[in-house]
Amino acid sequence: MPKIVDRDARRRQITDAVCRIALRGGLGAATFRQVAAEAGMSVRLVQHYFGTKAELLDTTLQHVGERSTARLMRWIEDTDYSPRAVLGAFLKSFIPADDESRVAALMYLALHAESVVATLEGRAQASDRTTEAQMMHDTITEQLEREPTRSGVDIAHEADLIRALLPGLGQYVLDGTITAERAYDVIEYHLDRLFPNR
Repeated sequence: MPKIVDRDARRRQITDAVCRIALRGGLGAATFRQVAAEAGMSVRLVQHYFGTKAELLDTTLQHVGERSTARLMRWIEDTDYSPRAVLGAFLKSFIPADDESRVAALMYLALHAESVVATLEGRAQASDRTTEAQMMHDTITEQLEREPTRSGVDIAHEADLIRALLPGLGQYVLDGTITAERAYDVIEYHLDRLFPNR
């Protein structure tokens, strides 16, 4: 009787291998051959489930995003659901403080860089990244509008500033310029400037 293969489980096994490789040597090291060796299967089998490297990386990013979202939800559940606390959890979830969040940061930085190059070369449009950026802006704005902020705060400008701040903080933590704890402190400092009551 032929063996029944769980296609989703096999694809997850492969994307998990990409994540482990990315942690050790960056996304550039995630060749089909390396991924196959890490996952304990043949290159042909990896190619069967993912025809191109772009498809493999896109699916890996999707899986990483799902885990990141679940992690954020757990963090939010541990708050008092105040706008400041929810926004703090949201912002801190982008800081690469452990293996899971480091993989997410590496994936997003690498794929964002690739999308910028592709856009500049006319091979792609920036619509997908623009949509992601707008979703982040909307989330930040929603929380800032739920509770009075300090006098003189322009919510739209603050949402843009915070959205621009996060990639830099994440990159500085990844390259060791600052620690994750320092990045958290910067986020708390900025939140203290926005909300009158802690």
